[in-house]
Amino acid sequence: MTSKVPEVAQPRGRRDFWNDFYANSATFWEISLPSQFAAFVANEIDRQAHVIDIGCGNARDSFFFSRHGFKVTGLDASEAAIASAKEHTQVQGGDDLEFFRTNLADGQVQQVLSERRADTVCVYARFFLHAITDEEEDLLIAALHEACRPGDIAAFEFRTLADRDLVKVAAPHFRRYMCPSQLDAKMERHLFSKSYGVEGIGYAKYKSEDAIVARAIYERKP
Repeated sequence: MTSKVPEVAQPRGRRDFWNDFYANSATFWEISLPSQFAAFVANEIDRQAHVIDIGCGNARDSFFFSRHGFKVTGLDASEAAIASAKEHTQVQGGDDLEFFRTNLADGQVQQVLSERRADTVCVYARFFLHAITDEEEDLLIAALHEACRPGDIAAFEFRTLADRDLVKVAAPHFRRYMCPSQLDAKMERHLFSKSYGVEGIGYAKYKSEDAIVARAIYERKP
């Protein structure tokens, strides 16, 4: 269970918001640096892993993983985000990189996991869990439970309850503020054990905003 106090009370209009956001930013493509979380995760997982970037957005982390030799699949619900990612694949990415649109209820996550291109998968989601509803989170974790294999990794970074009242730089949009221990319990029920976790500032600083976030890495148990 996660916080029921989103920044915007209802998630209606999220699809239009993100399509407009990525369509309007499509002309500003000079993305070379990854997020801090992507750099961290790249040093924590098998170099041969297949990274599945869920909620890939502008795909800067997908491109980073791809340029560093990982097999990568980027997934997002925004048509505009996926269109832009595909358009910039040859310039920004490396080999073995693909993008698909998914709404979490269409089985795309399970299909990508079943068609894995490496022995080990890292399901990567930065700033995604807090941008979806409780029901969508349940769908995602159920999909991981169904399709992940022992040894697969889930790496999440998300805003926590402590971040709720801090000033935000980005335009207001739907957010849930999450309790890491509650996510831990849910992942444990779905056969994922936590191998790493931290919460604090300095992990996702952007301009004047230093968000309070949690990082968590889970491994699928036998």
